[in-house]
Amino acid sequence: MSRVEPAPNAPALEPGDADATASERSRLARLYYITMRWICCFWFLVIGGIRASGREHVPATGAALLVSNHVSFYDVLVLGIPMNRYINYVARSTLFVPVFGFLLRKLGGYAIQREGMGASGLKETLRRLRRGGIVVLFPEGTRSRDGRVAELKAGIAVIAQKARVPVVPAAVAGTFEAWPRTRLLPGLHASHVQYGPAILPDEIAGLPPDTAAALIRDRIAACYREAQRSLARELQIEPAGD
Repeated sequence: MSRVEPAPNAPALEPGDADATASERSRLARLYYITMRWICCFWFLVIGGIRASGREHVPATGAALLVSNHVSFYDVLVLGIPMNRYINYVARSTLFVPVFGFLLRKLGGYAIQREGMGASGLKETLRRLRRGGIVVLFPEGTRSRDGRVAELKAGIAVIAQKARVPVVPAAVAGTFEAWPRTRLLPGLHASHVQYGPAILPDEIAGLPPDTAAALIRDRIAACYREAQRSLARELQIEPAGD
């Protein structure tokens, strides 16, 4: 059975020298983040566990865009738990209601409109990247209805080309089975996250947005296939189709 497996000899979850977005968090906010991370670790251990591959591809310091498929409410948690850095991520503006919105912000979340990133979301994303943070984006724009990797919004190429930071593709498998968008409450299922080699800024500089988005999607899809294969090996089942 899959299990939570922290990186061996991993550094403490503290802000790196090149990550001002982490050092901007108060001591209490960092303690809250760490506490919630371990609570989530325990929860995922109960429902099936998390395994991660390719963590060496995530920069230890400095800015990066982490882009992933999106199939479940669980995805941002599964992506963030194995990493030994604080993450920043977008969430739709309707979630930023009193109390819950405050807690989301303390966990690194910031708001975008349901219909897209918008000027304010783009500005905040670039600000956090220029401060050396890791920003998690789901460029499909919404959770998948069938678990497959959908076409990406062309806006991801605009963000990547403006930011000029490494784009780390990733994918999660198992979270769709644990909590798809069609189910009100979560179930039991193991998850696997695969981080892939970074796409460097020069690889997408000057490409048309559709071409750059297709390149990023191909890398995410490759991570998804590997995550599926890894999860199938762990559970001793046949891997699902892409």
